[in-house]
Amino acid sequence: MFIFPEWLQEYHITDDVFADCYESTLPAQRAWLKKTIAQSYAVNSPEAPQKTWTVNTWRGGFETEISVSPLDWTVLLLDKGSVSAVRILAALSPALAAGIQNILVVFVGDGDIAQSVLTGFELAGQEDVVKLSKSDLAELFCYLKDSSACGAILDLRSAPEGISYDAKFRYWQAPNISSIYCYKDEELPVIEVLNFAHPDIDLIEVNEDTFEDISGEVIVVPAELVGEALNNFKIVLTYGQEGCWIWNNFGSWFFKHESVALAAAE
Repeated sequence: MFIFPEWLQEYHITDDVFADCYESTLPAQRAWLKKTIAQSYAVNSPEAPQKTWTVNTWRGGFETEISVSPLDWTVLLLDKGSVSAVRILAALSPALAAGIQNILVVFVGDGDIAQSVLTGFELAGQEDVVKLSKSDLAELFCYLKDSSACGAILDLRSAPEGISYDAKFRYWQAPNISSIYCYKDEELPVIEVLNFAHPDIDLIEVNEDTFEDISGEVIVVPAELVGEALNNFKIVLTYGQEGCWIWNNFGSWFFKHESVALAAAE
């Protein structure tokens, strides 16, 4: 059974720090974090069994047997520029939904973890959070390489550095989101909520006159414009979802190990 090295214990964020961050985050802001966790978790089908074994019989007299189970571990990397709690939680929740038993959050380098980010981890039940130097991170990776376990690395650092390849590592780097378009309609979307959710991103306001001429990564629109927005944007958030997040082309399947057998049909 896989376990992370014991020496990490001395680098763990303490319960007092978690508690202070939780109290410093406004109830309305905590509600957005809870909503992000719940929705991302639901999208990734936590009701599905953690392990499956499927046998299919095909024309031609053969069978395939497929075994699916969670990876052994996941490491989520942050740095001082990783300040969007909702984007981080939207990456963590699929791992939780997949049934990963060993999840470690690693903050690398100088600075402190943002209060809202720690609050999000508290709400998600993710208490294994450590602060490591680059040399300590390298030692952790050596430990993971030397183990027989397979796992996934989620890199949400604002300034990611190369990670040496290993066949046992799956690696996902969060896409760089530098701006979010906001279709302004009277008092919506709620800009204060967007500023909380994405304190590191420029918000660009658009209206009905400029909407048709833009494209990019993310836009916030009223529900009636979703169809049009999906033609030009990878992620679309409607009013009422502006404080939440979901990653495109990323989900619980990333955290599953699959084995396949080709057999003669009985």
